[in-house]
Amino acid sequence: MSSFWIESTAETGYPQLEGDIEVDIAVVGAGITGITTAYLLKQAGKRVALLEMKRVARGATGYTTGKVTAGHNLIYAFLERRFGEDGARKYAQANQAAIEKTHSLVDELGIDCDLETKANYAYAEKPESVPQIEAEVAAANRAGLSATFVRETPLPFQVTGAIRIDDQAEFHPRRYLLPLVEQVAGDGSFVFEKTRVRDVRHGTPCTVEVDSGSVRAGAVVLATHLPFEDQGLLFTKAHPHRSYAIAGRVDAASAPDGMFISVDQPTRSLRTTPHEGGLLLIVGGEGHKTGQAEDTRVPYRRLKEWASERFHLDDFPYQWATHDYTSVDRVPFIGRLVPWRSDVWVATGYGKWGMTNGTAAAQLIADRLLGREKDWADLFAPHRTRSFASRSFAAENANVAKRFFADRIGLPGGERLEALDRGEGSLVRIQGNTLAVSRSEDGLLTAVSPRCTHLGCLVSWNRAEQTWDCPCHGSRYLADGTLIQGPAVTDLPRRDLPQAGAASAR
Repeated sequence: MSSFWIESTAETGYPQLEGDIEVDIAVVGAGITGITTAYLLKQAGKRVALLEMKRVARGATGYTTGKVTAGHNLIYAFLERRFGEDGARKYAQANQAAIEKTHSLVDELGIDCDLETKANYAYAEKPESVPQIEAEVAAANRAGLSATFVRETPLPFQVTGAIRIDDQAEFHPRRYLLPLVEQVAGDGSFVFEKTRVRDVRHGTPCTVEVDSGSVRAGAVVLATHLPFEDQGLLFTKAHPHRSYAIAGRVDAASAPDGMFISVDQPTRSLRTTPHEGGLLLIVGGEGHKTGQAEDTRVPYRRLKEWASERFHLDDFPYQWATHDYTSVDRVPFIGRLVPWRSDVWVATGYGKWGMTNGTAAAQLIADRLLGREKDWADLFAPHRTRSFASRSFAAENANVAKRFFADRIGLPGGERLEALDRGEGSLVRIQGNTLAVSRSEDGLLTAVSPRCTHLGCLVSWNRAEQTWDCPCHGSRYLADGTLIQGPAVTDLPRRDLPQAGAASAR
């Protein structure tokens, strides 16, 4: 898988933490939330340690579509019903503040990240979707956004209606964030890569334990998607969804000017970005619950077929996938991990709109740690009780329970290793044990424990990316069991194969 944002930027090389250090605040996770939080706190005079398990801005942030907008498809009418007009207004204010902060940081630091002001459209092709769009326009305006209903868009095909919100933005996320990271390191602050956090111990100060050392800090910010330290039970209130993107060169004359997302299903997300003197068209969509797709190569094929039909593209040098967490009430969880302590802070549940929600989270958390309040902080509080009462909460956790308990009742098996093709993986019953077995492209078999090290759900094979994905809470592992995404913090243990099975590799 090849993300344009990653392929078009240089690799970073910050050191791994070796030994013990002490700072004012430790930030775990170097995506848009963690980097922005660390930068804001450093600028306020705090000593910060930014810790990343892989490389900075190479998690979900490196696999986004790079839209910087408060127009999150059809959300404001829903928020009005759920949280009232005041709640919808606070959500809009937070995301508009994030757009303004992005522009101000680009201006202050002179960042060259292809930041452009664009209109954002949520459009429909089906006539029956028009009333939803009209309701969304009215709700968005009540929330303080300048939204209009239109029947004509820059798209090269007819729509029945769309909501248009002006003065939104798009950018190159890594070209935006890497200069911010450079500002964090130094003067008593640190950036560490290849540093996996194993545990956070509450206290005065807190202790963040990593593989090869520790960080003592007055407060800890967990900006790691779903937090691994989860006394707030956020894993029951935010659930992982996988989504896909492809990118191909498009003629400037036929490229649509703006950012677009379909109201109708399946979702189609569109935007362009500069590339080698021309333009790339980025097409996203085909989302599904993480670990619950039969063949993860199919979404790419469907996106390519659609882009070929609508834009006559036939070459897609970049394609990538990621997943984000969606809260059960569609509002992110940002704030204290538990309400009675102020030493550990979290941010998760962005619902695939992390470029603004992530920046808003950084502003909220940084301000709270600096003793300042945000008018919209209460809307995002992780411990809000109404999220437990939603139908989505019951449905999502029923889905997790099915994956957790039903898997134990009827473990998969009966598949012979000889039938496992190159690039494939499967859960296989061998001599009374269930193993997660994959065959590499060169024919070698690898077996690991099938149980996610987070809460024990059975993992599922991701054919497109050659990984083991947890269908319950989204942890992901390489074929050899190496952890690549939490909330798990440990690898899948390796397992031995019977000699006869190992010898059957082809």
